[in-house]
Amino acid sequence: MEEKSFTVENAKVRLDSAIAEQFKDVSRSRIQKDIQSGCVSVDGKKIFENKYIVKIGEKIVYEYSGEQKFAATGMNIPILFENNDLIIVDKPAGIPVHPAPGYKGPTLIDELLLTHPEIQMIGEDIKRPGIVHRLDKDTSGAMLIAKNQIAFEHLKDAFATHKVKKEYMALVCGNLTENHGFINTPIGRHPTDFRKMTAKNPKEAKESSTEFFVEAHYIFSPTEQKVDEYTQIKVKLHTGRTHQIRVHMASLGFPLAGDSLYGKKHYIIPELHRQFLHAQSIEVQLPDSAWIEAKSELPQDLRKVLDSLKKI
Repeated sequence: MEEKSFTVENAKVRLDSAIAEQFKDVSRSRIQKDIQSGCVSVDGKKIFENKYIVKIGEKIVYEYSGEQKFAATGMNIPILFENNDLIIVDKPAGIPVHPAPGYKGPTLIDELLLTHPEIQMIGEDIKRPGIVHRLDKDTSGAMLIAKNQIAFEHLKDAFATHKVKKEYMALVCGNLTENHGFINTPIGRHPTDFRKMTAKNPKEAKESSTEFFVEAHYIFSPTEQKVDEYTQIKVKLHTGRTHQIRVHMASLGFPLAGDSLYGKKHYIIPELHRQFLHAQSIEVQLPDSAWIEAKSELPQDLRKVLDSLKKI
């Protein structure tokens, strides 16, 4: 970030106009997005409205994002589908979608901007260009990104009205005997742990709906005296809350295998180094009314996990 500052000299001027007048080499759209992202303060107070009227003598500090310098590595992000409106990527595990507090490494967006710089100004937040949904850092699979503003608004509405179909594969701890079920417990922020969501009396709970189908049962014997049971499930999301599958399955007593945040620590599979959760398909209607579906194959690390278990 490059900090720019100046003192207002003209009365009754919009904030975005005042900045644009001072810094003619910065586009108005960039300035407006930076304001909305919290990059501008007036007399020490963050202002998020472009239409805010500034007064003579006020000091404006603008943290200009400039031509962003990304921490990208140039890794190959597989593309499952692409047209003029969107990209559906096959997200690898171990990389976050966008910058997060405390994380300084490359993100999915950093990598995509190397090959798709046109998405840089799409959306509502310059740190999350084109992003209309996300996958957790250690979740792999199909994820879509908007390539233009019309597509962004269309996809944002599709997610808000539950018109996007998503299916996941997961491995949960325990013997889940119910072959098919719905979990409709509201989810909200955990009251004491900022990292977590919860389905137990959460604050500001939101309606959440998860459907699951049992596909296979496994056992694993870490010692001669101990036998752990696991269940492979297919999951359909009918809402899209943060950590929804992880929280809902844990609330039933069947947390995801390998989930260090919500899981059971005594369930250990040596080959598993992340939560066993993979977004295997996504289906969405495009702005031209056509439906498209993209599928992601189970990655090699999770295949090895299943191969290490005994199917029953």
